[in-house]
Amino acid sequence: MAGRFRRQSHADSRRRPIRHHSLRLPGLGRVTISHRPPPTAPTPAADQGPAAALRNPRDRTHWIIFSPGALTRAKDYPELLGALTAAGAAVLTLDYDWPKLFAGDAAELAKPMRAARRLERGGLPARGLAEHGLPAPLPRRRGRKAPPLRILGYSLGGWMLSAGFAEHRHGQPLELDLLGASNLREPWQPPSRRRQRVRLLAGTEDGVIDPKALEQLAASFATDVEWLDGVSHFGLLADAVGAANFRARDRTTRLTRRQCAERIARQLLHAPEPA
Repeated sequence: MAGRFRRQSHADSRRRPIRHHSLRLPGLGRVTISHRPPPTAPTPAADQGPAAALRNPRDRTHWIIFSPGALTRAKDYPELLGALTAAGAAVLTLDYDWPKLFAGDAAELAKPMRAARRLERGGLPARGLAEHGLPAPLPRRRGRKAPPLRILGYSLGGWMLSAGFAEHRHGQPLELDLLGASNLREPWQPPSRRRQRVRLLAGTEDGVIDPKALEQLAASFATDVEWLDGVSHFGLLADAVGAANFRARDRTTRLTRRQCAERIARQLLHAPEPA
């Protein structure tokens, strides 16, 4: 990805710089992979924040496939990508051909599930990842629980994930996290709970979602809505991003974009896993 975002680096005294790599992958097109390189020396325990258990990529790397909201790209989510990678995740952000997606193009709708298959089968170009200093996708380790593979769909990027619910999976269970989405692409059927877990996340200040429809989704998935205090629908995005008619429906939040992102990342990566 050309421009400032590709060279962008976020760092402070407690965090390693974030790196963004723009790659073109067969079957997925352009994607952006964001991560933080492992430290060159062990980090003193006193300098580790609340995400210490997740921050060592050599030990446990969480791969997240990010399906962004309508008409947005990875460059529109610096705070969210920063918060997720600070917690030890490598994030693969999809770059949709939006006119095709709006027209219901099957190839565009299939990108999230196709990316998941590529990751779990080692289908990403390992040599290319290594050359960029990226962690290997979903490493298998004896005696340790495999890191979870997640697809995070935000707004329209979550609405479309239902296109993959009927897919028969033979690999590890997949977690589908719908953020700020209260309806799904019709027609749809709930996925098999043995292979696909669905989580519903929404901000308490989200004025775009339909609360009743969201509760109906929760009942369909036999789960609860995970409410994020103070987070609004567009809280992650700069003021110039997003359709004016939708922004007019959203509520004002006291949180900054970074605070919204950190609350989402904390809930997503630190919530207890199901028994």
